[in-house]
Amino acid sequence: MSPSVAQIPNLGPLRARSRALSTAWLTAVLLLPLLADCAGPPAPRPTPSRERSPTIVFAGDILLAGRAERLIAEKGPSAPFADVSAVLAEADLAVGNLECSLSMRGTAADKKFTFRVNPKTVAALSEAGFDVVTLANNHAVDYGQAALSDTIGAVTDAGIAVVGAGEDAASARQPVILEAGDPPVRIALLGFSNMQPTSFYAGRNRAGTNPAHPDAIRECISAAGRQADVVVALFHWGDERSSSPSASQRQLAYLAADAGADLIIGGHPHVLQGFERRGHSLIAYSMGNFLFPSRGECRTTMMLRYTPQRDGRARVEAIPCVIDGFQPRLADEKERAKCLSRLRKLSAPLGEELLDAGGRIALPPRSGSGST
Repeated sequence: MSPSVAQIPNLGPLRARSRALSTAWLTAVLLLPLLADCAGPPAPRPTPSRERSPTIVFAGDILLAGRAERLIAEKGPSAPFADVSAVLAEADLAVGNLECSLSMRGTAADKKFTFRVNPKTVAALSEAGFDVVTLANNHAVDYGQAALSDTIGAVTDAGIAVVGAGEDAASARQPVILEAGDPPVRIALLGFSNMQPTSFYAGRNRAGTNPAHPDAIRECISAAGRQADVVVALFHWGDERSSSPSASQRQLAYLAADAGADLIIGGHPHVLQGFERRGHSLIAYSMGNFLFPSRGECRTTMMLRYTPQRDGRARVEAIPCVIDGFQPRLADEKERAKCLSRLRKLSAPLGEELLDAGGRIALPPRSGSGST
């Protein structure tokens, strides 16, 4: 079944401001002839609002269980992301990878690590400003299909959209399509899991995650591209603690780029991996941890700010962060330089130097696209 528009949440003040400006412009134009007859010289025509591209901020792996749950209970839902919430909240859209069940039901799967947390902890995501989470990972079904359904319900009830998992295979494959910017840019987000156990994958009548099968990737991305201006593919893949993408990561990333994904974002390795460009598409192989117990090189992480235009051209900026214990914060000047240096070294074997001194990447338009 081809993907369709899953949800188009109301973007509130941004779209309200856009509508207000449009209404003011139209009203002024319609009234000018009348005003000329009764009030002397016509008032100057209002200047149209300046075009503004949307801003999307991506973050890595989020675990609300354990220490995060205790912090929420002690200090409230705004505490876990307190040091990074300003960056998330100022974006038009903020996207993360939620790696736990939000449920009080279910039995733990037969695997080494399983995570479940009270559904009320979802307030930490909404307080921080998250708009979308992917559940296409190896923990979304840790406590079974009923717990996954609870998770989807808790997240969507909090006003946050879900990609990469659903009540069946068809819903797990659906993109979330949102509009942001002025003029509006339609942005499609999809989630894919390339992780074991395969029993977590959704079926015709089984809740689960969206598997990263090659044919499904092509079909989902191609269909989303017909409905949106920009397509973002979120993958869960690779090897834990590996700073280099595996052969399968690169194969899937190339497949997604060739199918029409403008941006490919990866998670699961718990450490940063490099950037690679394929055509106009950018691949960020691993975002690393975000709200997650972390030591050693797992503490160095980032957010990624993505500002696309309708023709695929975009500005991308790495925002270095550090995880103290399990909480992310913005990096200081020394930590920032270290993080960006590491990202350059990780990206170099993948083909080219992309990051400038400020951690930014400029992406070209799609081949054959005109200006917007």
